[in-house]
Amino acid sequence: MSPGQLKLARRRLMLGIMNVGSWVLAGGSGLYWLSLVVPRSLDLGQLGWIILAAVLLQSVCDYIGGAVLMLAPPRAGAFFRSWLRGVIVHAFILVGIVLLHVFSLRLTGGFGLAILVATAGLALTHRWLLRAVAGNTVEGESRHGKIRLLKINAHDPAFTGGITGWGKSACILMPTNWSVNLPPSELEVELFRREWQAQNGLPGRALLFVLSWNLMGGVVGDVIFKLAERPVVEALFGQACWMTIWAFLGLLVLPILSRFAVFAADRAAALAGYDPRGWITRFPELVGEDGDARSAVQAIFYPIPSAAQRLQALDQRGSSFALGNLARTNLYYSLATLTPLGRAVHCNVGRPTLWIFPPAA
Repeated sequence: MSPGQLKLARRRLMLGIMNVGSWVLAGGSGLYWLSLVVPRSLDLGQLGWIILAAVLLQSVCDYIGGAVLMLAPPRAGAFFRSWLRGVIVHAFILVGIVLLHVFSLRLTGGFGLAILVATAGLALTHRWLLRAVAGNTVEGESRHGKIRLLKINAHDPAFTGGITGWGKSACILMPTNWSVNLPPSELEVELFRREWQAQNGLPGRALLFVLSWNLMGGVVGDVIFKLAERPVVEALFGQACWMTIWAFLGLLVLPILSRFAVFAADRAAALAGYDPRGWITRFPELVGEDGDARSAVQAIFYPIPSAAQRLQALDQRGSSFALGNLARTNLYYSLATLTPLGRAVHCNVGRPTLWIFPPAA
C-alpha cells in the first residue's frame, strides 16, 4: 500500500470507530430511557425527532467517508447524486423491514418472523439491490468452471464483488476493471478461491450462521426488555436500539471467526497448484486496507487478515473447514434487524456500493 493509502486507512478506521460508537451509545441510551419510562409510551413525534437526529449524524459521517477520506475524492455533485440515490433506496428497504416487524409483532407477538423473512428477502434480491442502491450494472457474463461469472460496472475502487446464490444457482460477481488491470495469473487465483468457497458451501454457512445469530439476538432482547409487551412504536424503537448493541457484539466476535475462511481459501488455491502470493500482496491496494500491526485492532476491526498474516498462514497446516465470511456477511444482513451499523463501519461509511457488497476476500 502507498503512504497515502495507509494514512487514509488509519483515518477511516477512526471515523468508523466514532460512527459505530455513536450508534452504540445512542442504542444504549435508548434502552436506558425505555427502562426508566415504562409507564409512558414513546409517541410518533418523539420518534420522528430521533430519526431526524440519526439521519443528520449519519449524513455527516457519510460525507467524510465517501467524499473526503478517499484517495481520489469525487466531485461534490457526483458524490451527492450517488449518495442520495443510495440513501433513498436504502431507506425504502428499511421502511419495508419496519412494516415486516410491525406485522410480525401483531401476528406472533415477537420479531423473529420479521427477521427471518427480511433476511430471506435480502438474500434473494442481493444482486438486484446492488443496482437499485448503487446503480451498478452487469456488463458481461461468462462461466468459470461450473459457476457463472458476472462482471459488474462498479465505480468504487474498494468494490470486490462476491458470491450470490447457493449450489447450482451460485454466481461470482467481479468488478469489470479487474479483467483489464490485473495480471491473468492473479485474477485466476481469486476466481478459483471464490469458486472453491461457493462449491464448499461457505456463503450458505455464513448466511445460516448470521441468521441464527440475529434470531438469537431478537430472543435475548425480548426476554430482557419485554419488547413484545410494549406499544408498537416503543417496541420497534427498543428493537432497533437492542439489535444495534447486538450487532456491535457481532463486530467484536465475528471477525475472528471470519479469518479462517480467508486462510482456507488461500490454502485451497495453493493446493490446487496456484501461487496465491502475488494476489494476496496486491489485494490490500485494491481495497485500501491491510489490517493493523496491533493484534487487538487486527482481530476486532479487520475480518480480512493482513497480507503478511495470509502469507504466513500459507506455510502452516490448517483445517479446510470454515464457516465463511461471517463479519461482512452480517454487515449486509444486519439491516434485517433494524440496525444501521452495516453503513457505519469504516469500510462502508459513505459508500453505497459497499452497503450491499462490503469488501470480501
